[in-house]
Amino acid sequence: MRAGINRKQELPYRDNEGEPIIGSFLKGLDECVTAEERWLALLKYALEDATAEFERGVLETLPIVLSLSADATGQPPEVVSTVQALAQKLGVAIEPRNVRVVSEGAVGGYRAIELGRQLLERSRQPACLVAATDSLVNARSLLHLCETGRLLTPENADGVIPGEAAACLVLSRDREDALATVLGVGFGREPALLSNDIPLRGEGMTSAARAALCEAGLAMHDMDFRLSDAAGDGYAFKEQALVVTRLLRQGKEEFPLWLCADTLGDTGAAAGLCGLASAIAAFQRGYAPGPRAIGFVGNEAGQRAALVLEAPTS
Repeated sequence: MRAGINRKQELPYRDNEGEPIIGSFLKGLDECVTAEERWLALLKYALEDATAEFERGVLETLPIVLSLSADATGQPPEVVSTVQALAQKLGVAIEPRNVRVVSEGAVGGYRAIELGRQLLERSRQPACLVAATDSLVNARSLLHLCETGRLLTPENADGVIPGEAAACLVLSRDREDALATVLGVGFGREPALLSNDIPLRGEGMTSAARAALCEAGLAMHDMDFRLSDAAGDGYAFKEQALVVTRLLRQGKEEFPLWLCADTLGDTGAAAGLCGLASAIAAFQRGYAPGPRAIGFVGNEAGQRAALVLEAPTS
């Protein structure tokens, strides 16, 4: 992402005008596999990478909170079958009772972090895994984007490029050797949707950001840069502008907005954690604009979430 390298290329699908659809997908996966098989493969990579330095068997013992997209019926994936499929991919035994699944689109990643924090507060577990995965590179997702007017095509410049990704974070109470600290998480609901005629005022995202900043004991001007799941449609960028207008009380020369979608496309349920992973990498390598970031995510149903992230103190 820092190098600006993207995976955007023609998909084996066409839009309603017969033109090839441009998408951002991971090469090496069979183009003919189902959406579930794609995100399972992506999730496998993310979980193995996040736990590479742990003792063998950690995936069998640590609790896992997964953010996944809804199935064809609009319901969250069934936990037992999802765990069985994932365990088979990983070649380990995972106890379904250790896994919690949320399905709230891009908001799901931040929801999973909040659930992970609650789990650690009431248990003796040293850590938990928070992961998110999604793939919009499939006929059902592409059809939905097309029908809702959100697919980027030559006839629709106000659309998104479908993508896919997975990300995993290890959440712990122990700040020693931490890569970053979650200072606050907030949630809200936006009444103005793409599917209705209510004027957009950014109320849901403003409420979410205000709650996250309140928990962190900070103000918007204390943030050094922003993360967003915005993927190309003007609605999300207008919402970002409204939130900054409402909450930024002191002038800032620069307030960068980082978008994973620039290189990854719209990664759906994985977008929130992908943004946090990019900020953590920037903290580690010293190219972040500053030590604090605020992330924003939302879904089509009007749910909004914000999270305040801080680099470790030296």
